[in-house]
Amino acid sequence: MRLVDLLPNIATGISNSGFFFGAGTSVEAGYPMMPSLTKQVISALSAAERSHLEEVLVANSLSYDDATGQPNIELLADHIISHAIDTGASRFSALEDRIRTLITDVILAVSNPDLDNHVKFLAGLKARAFGRPACVYIFTTNYDILFELAGAECGVAVETGFVGSVERFFESQRFGTACGTVQLGSRFSEHPVLTVRLIKLHGSISWVSRGGRVFERHPSAFQVSDKRVLILPRRRKVMDTLQPPHDTLFGVASRVIGSDCRFLLSAGFSFGDDHINKNLLLPAAAAGRIRLFALSSDETAGMSDFVKLPAFHAGFSGSGIAGGVRGSAGTDLWKFGELADLFK
Repeated sequence: MRLVDLLPNIATGISNSGFFFGAGTSVEAGYPMMPSLTKQVISALSAAERSHLEEVLVANSLSYDDATGQPNIELLADHIISHAIDTGASRFSALEDRIRTLITDVILAVSNPDLDNHVKFLAGLKARAFGRPACVYIFTTNYDILFELAGAECGVAVETGFVGSVERFFESQRFGTACGTVQLGSRFSEHPVLTVRLIKLHGSISWVSRGGRVFERHPSAFQVSDKRVLILPRRRKVMDTLQPPHDTLFGVASRVIGSDCRFLLSAGFSFGDDHINKNLLLPAAAAGRIRLFALSSDETAGMSDFVKLPAFHAGFSGSGIAGGVRGSAGTDLWKFGELADLFK
């Protein structure tokens, strides 16, 4: 499979391209997938916290399997939050906060992530800008800061919506700002560089809220009292995304998918987030405003509304879909390292 099969516009540059990346793109860097994340979080609960979790499970006629990590942390978070709302008991709200902290701890425990694939990917995008001003959007549900670190390594500006130096503050207008030089006669000349606008839909381990505002600092500089800004991995995230800064980020994504981004490539994303499918991807794909190519090891249940659409294409380990038509040819480009090599 060639790069032009994934992004037909790539022959003339990277304009109008966008990328949607999920947890699968961080695995090779050293981060856990859902089963391992679930096991690590649950095993770190205290005896009292585990007892509170059992209350939630019993109330929902469920049991947790330590060997398989099922139900996974998405489903557990859903039930914990619902139970906290239904009962009004503070111990369940505290359990929700504790799980958020433990998820962050698991991510931060990867102290030296492998940036090679992310550097190769961004460097490949930079080369395909051909020394001209270019902007590419990357949408992600990941909390890690791999793209931010990789951007510094290969000299690519990664715009996350924050302004400042040591302590950065969130300013949504950054997503519509271009850097350049004002010449004689007030003529603006944009710098001939690649800018990656990174839309972190579920927050980041480098974000903290204070006094109703959102700031960014290096994760190692956080204090115990800091409240990290990230949405728990759960299926029913709609209410979470209505809160700042997530409401702004979803607004930006909704505006550019189908306009600035007409060729969208996803990898490591299972399409398991209903709020993303129904509010961002499905309307644009159904209306033919985007050409969506999904790379995944297997076809997932979340793709069921997409697979018959003419605008949907996919590559799996042993099969594929082209414009709603199934084929038997597979690919291993769902591995982020293989995809990065294709851009090299």
